[in-house]
Amino acid sequence: MQSELIINELSHSVKTLTEQNITDLIENIKQHKRIFVYGTGRSGLMLKAFAMRLMQLGLNSFVVGETTTPSVQKGDLLIVASASGETDSVNMMAESAIKQDIDLFIISASTDSTLAKIQTPDIVLQSGTKFSQSQVSQQPLGSLFEQMLLIIFDTVILAMSKQEKESNNNMAHRHASLE
Repeated sequence: MQSELIINELSHSVKTLTEQNITDLIENIKQHKRIFVYGTGRSGLMLKAFAMRLMQLGLNSFVVGETTTPSVQKGDLLIVASASGETDSVNMMAESAIKQDIDLFIISASTDSTLAKIQTPDIVLQSGTKFSQSQVSQQPLGSLFEQMLLIIFDTVILAMSKQEKESNNNMAHRHASLE
């Protein structure tokens, strides 16, 4: 069954992550007053889901490009994700963050890309991209990368929520009520 193949790929990919990868992302988030996220396509959707959960944890999180997103300031963090590291708008956002002295956290599948030249990726995932197939995945394009983003982000949220008493109840109060 194809779903078993996907689960096996995810299981293999999760084992390439280190506890330090997750800890580093959590520490970066905790050290900043506001967290901004940016990505395109399916990676962007995973980042939006992460921004939502950060907000539900009570943090100030924003999705770059949304009409209500404020300007960045010193002390903010920008988290970007691009499997290929060649997405022009992601690279422009990363360069802009550095020029504005905004801290940057990069997740990518490439250590030899335009994005990796801007700043070394903080987390590198083994995955295919829109430009290359992967030896570790039979899934099309960057599917494994995007699935791993969701797993990483949900792992971060789970770890952070366990550090706060009554976090699930508090998160539920911050959940959208106009649905």
